[in-house]
Parts: sequence; structure tokens; C-alpha cells
Amino acid sequence: MREPLTYEIATAAAEHGIARARQDGRAVCVVVVNRSGIIKTLLADDGVGVLGVETARRKAYTSAVSGKTTAQFAAFAASPTMQHSPVHLVDAELLPVAGGVPIVTADGEVIGGIGVGGADDITDGAIAGDALDSISELVG
Repeated sequence: MREPLTYEIATAAAEHGIARARQDGRAVCVVVVNRSGIIKTLLADDGVGVLGVETARRKAYTSAVSGKTTAQFAAFAASPTMQHSPVHLVDAELLPVAGGVPIVTADGEVIGGIGVGGADDITDGAIAGDALDSISELVG
């Protein structure tokens, strides 16, 4: 079976994210992962440090495996329910910080995630959302 998240789709999303960040004078890293959290594409603009790269990867992973934006996941992680079982004990790769979005097909199947790191969480989230919008026709 062919993976629904192709290299072409992943690369298109990452390239769009980098271009969108540059319009705002930002340097970010954009990571696109498949539904299992495996990296399909990682693009880091000039000047992005290891923290930007690592947070982008973990945001993409979190969105892919949870099926939620990382902003939604952050609200869940901060809920009283999770106070007894913090997310880092469940999966150390999960990152409850805005900047990640799941890639979901029209029929509701999560096929991956996009994570952006390097700016602030609000900017990262906006760029990730724009990158997702840019591939909506390709995902179907």
C-alpha cells in the first residue's frame, strides 16, 4: 500500500512554510511527518538553531500521533485530568506548544503532521496553518 502522504506533498508544505515565514522576515524550520511521526521532509532556513529544528520535529510528531493541533494538545495537557499523568510520562516526544497541525484527509484520516519552530508559538502556528492550507487540494 502506498503511503497517502507523499514526498511531493510533504515538500510542498515545507517549502510553503519557509516562504511564508520569509515574507514576515522570520527564519523557521518546517518538519512534515507521516501518520507514525516519521520525518518525510525537514527544511531549516538559514539561521535556525537546534531548538527550532527540534521543536518543529516534535510539534509535527505531536500533531500526527494525537490528531490535534499542538495548541489543542497543550490545552488538554494543562487540563486537571492530565495533572495526574503528565504528557511527558506518556510519550517523551509529545510537545504541548502551539505550532503543529495534523494533516487530515477529507474523510477524516490523519495522514501526518506539520510542525514549525523558530519563531514564537503564535507565529509558528500561523505558518503551520498556512502550510497546511497550501496542500489542501493535494491531500483531498
